[in-house]
Amino acid sequence: MNDLVTPSKHRTSVELFGGSAELAAPRLISITNGDNQVIPPDGTTTNGDLSFVGSAEPNQLAEILDHGIPAHPPVNVDATGHFSALLLNQQRGHHVYSVKTADGQESATWTVNVDVIETLSIDSVYEPDGRPVGRGETTFHNVLHFIGTATPGKVVELVNNGTVLKLLNVADNGHWSAILENLMTGTQNFIARETNGQQSSPWQVHIKELAPISIQFVLGNEHFQLIGNGDSTTDRKVTLVGTANPGETGWIVDYERDLVPFAANDCGVYFATVEGLEDRHHTFRLRADRGRVSTPWVIQVVSSKLPKN
Repeated sequence: MNDLVTPSKHRTSVELFGGSAELAAPRLISITNGDNQVIPPDGTTTNGDLSFVGSAEPNQLAEILDHGIPAHPPVNVDATGHFSALLLNQQRGHHVYSVKTADGQESATWTVNVDVIETLSIDSVYEPDGRPVGRGETTFHNVLHFIGTATPGKVVELVNNGTVLKLLNVADNGHWSAILENLMTGTQNFIARETNGQQSSPWQVHIKELAPISIQFVLGNEHFQLIGNGDSTTDRKVTLVGTANPGETGWIVDYERDLVPFAANDCGVYFATVEGLEDRHHTFRLRADRGRVSTPWVIQVVSSKLPKN
C-alpha cells in the first residue's frame, strides 16, 4: 500500500509551486571586508571597506542604509533576485546596516563594529549660530559650517548628492573646514572625498523652509474680543497668537522693550499673554532669539471707548 503524501498546511506557496504571490522580503546575505573576511552580525572589522551581498524581489532598486540613513547609491536587483554593493572607507564606530527596496520593504539589521583608524571623515556640522547638526537631523538654515579630517597635504572634495561643491586643502594637522551657502531645502547627503576616490561616511541633513514669524491675531482677555491691527481697546491684558518655526523662542516686544517670552509648539504656533498695558499706542512685534522679527501689530489702549454709531 502506497503512503499518501499530504502537503503541510504550513507550507508556503513557494514550497508548493516554486513561486509566490507575495513579494520576497529583502535581506542581507553576507558582509565581507577588504581582507576577504566574512563579518557576522555584531562582528568587528579592522578594514573599513565592506562588500554587501543580498537578495530581494527581482528587477528593482535596493539601497543600503546605515542607522536608517542611505549609505550608498541605489543598486539594481538582478533577474535572479540578487544584488551587491561596495561601501568603501566606513567610518570608525558602530554601524547598523539594512537594505530597503523600491517596493518599500526593509530587511532586518546587520550590526558591524568598524575598528579602523579614521583617515577621511566629516567630523561635525554646525549652523551659523554654532548649534551642531547631527547626522540625520533637521535644520532651518541654508548655510552650514563643516569640519573634518583627512590626510595632510591632500585635496578633499566636499560633495552633496553627487555634486562637488568645494575643493579643500587639508592642513598639516590633518583638518579641513568649509562653509556651504545657499543650500536647497530637502534632504542633503554630504560626503568628503579625496581625488583617489576614497570617501567618508555620509552625513545626511534635512533642510526645511523657514515658517513665517508672525502675529496672527490679538485677543482682549477682559472682553474676549479680537483686537484688529490699528484698533483700540479698553483691555489691559491681551493674548497674542501667531506662527514661528516649531520650537522657536524669543520675545514679544513693544517698540524696543521686551514684554514677555514666547515659545512655538511642535506645530509652530505660540500663545503669549501681556498684562498691565498702559493707556497709549502699543506696537507689538515678535523678535526671535535667532534674530528674525515679525511685522508690527499696533493697538491703542484707552480708558473708555465711545460707542460706535
